Amino acid sequence: MKKKKRNMRVIVFVSVIAFLTYYLFLRGDYSIFKLYQNKKEYEKTQQEIDELRIGIERQKEINEKLKNKDPLEMEKKAREKGMVKDGETIYKYEIEKEN
Repeated sequence: MKKKKRNMRVIVFVSVIAFLTYYLFLRGDYSIFKLYQNKKEYEKTQQEIDELRIGIERQKEINEKLKNKDPLEMEKKAREKGMVKDGETIYKYEIEKEN
């Protein structure tokens, strides 16, 4: 009788440990899969932040050039807006699409 009771306790103990292990490592908020997924998402977000910081620095440089009236930068921005210099001729080409 004692042996059956002991075996039952061992089975219950092992079952509880197995369930907790399963839940903690595979199903919970801090599971291995969730942590791996969060790490990948964190790395991706960090990369996006770095790219945005580089973009901000570039834009600051452009703004500083425009503020100091850099002629090349001002011409570049004007041409982006479709402006042309006096005496320039604009040629527009239409490309026919082949069916």
